[in-house]
Amino acid sequence: MRLLREILLQNAGLKIAALLIAAAVWAAYSSEPVVETGYSAPLVLVNVPPGLEVSGDVPSSVLLRLRGRLGRMRRVNPIDLNVSADCSLAHVGTQLVRLTPNMVDGLDNPEVVSITPPQIEIALVSASAPSPRRN
Repeated sequence: MRLLREILLQNAGLKIAALLIAAAVWAAYSSEPVVETGYSAPLVLVNVPPGLEVSGDVPSSVLLRLRGRLGRMRRVNPIDLNVSADCSLAHVGTQLVRLTPNMVDGLDNPEVVSITPPQIEIALVSASAPSPRRN
């Protein structure tokens, strides 16, 4: 019992100061507001299977809604944002590709609330062989 009392009371001032500093840091972090904002991000089609090419209109950008603490949201650089739609499982024809938060690149910590449009329609056709050049 005496040993426990010595451990608790030794450097009591420093321990109380550390506890107060930790409480102040926690209170400052907890009071930081959570904000939500929108960004336009370019849409990039990646992993298009060899021998296929995209045909038709595909949106060049999508709208991202992000939510996070104000300090972290201030560090989001819109230039670094993009959405990489994986087309590795696509095949010849028209199909829908669902856009999910894990496809968003360039984020540190903010949460992706939504992506508009939530899915895109792509049409893939067989790539034609290059025509021979005539002189």
